[in-house]
Amino acid sequence: MTFPRPDTLRVLTWPESEPVSVEDAKHQIGLQPDQTDWDGLLADKLAAGRRLIETRLGITLVATEYRATWRESPKVLRLPAPPLLVSSGYPIAIAADGAELDEEDYEIDIDAFPGEVTLAKGLGKKVVVNYWGGVEPGDPICPMLRSALLAFVDHAFNNRGIVATDSAIELPQAFETLLAASSWNGGW
Repeated sequence: MTFPRPDTLRVLTWPESEPVSVEDAKHQIGLQPDQTDWDGLLADKLAAGRRLIETRLGITLVATEYRATWRESPKVLRLPAPPLLVSSGYPIAIAADGAELDEEDYEIDIDAFPGEVTLAKGLGKKVVVNYWGGVEPGDPICPMLRSALLAFVDHAFNNRGIVATDSAIELPQAFETLLAASSWNGGW
């Protein structure tokens, strides 16, 4: 069974924190906790590494709010950038032609990967879904993805010039291997 992709997908709210701390990144690259001169750069590298992993794997690592729009409503909506995060602090809102649907008008399968919303009836009109993907801030992420993110930060920190002089310019093979092992859709 094929599921139509949304016509548009937009980030509404970026993560408030990264899934790996600056302190963990310092430990990875061999800096002492009291060495704070590089904290801003490490925070930037963590964000860049997270986005690279999310983009390459088609997932979300930490709570991010999205808006997906279908011009013509299919019966089942597959929400990109899994995993789907639904809780009191991370609601889902579904609207058809501008009118918000009631909870009895749809069913959410949060265990599906990616998350799925089955509409009670085919609406045949524009549907907009605001939802959250990822894990709640502070919750652990997959250990392989955590290791890949730390490997990225280590490499990016140690090769932050225009030309890398002391190592290969490419990301380490371990990074690629960890992403391949964590891929849910065969791509990395």
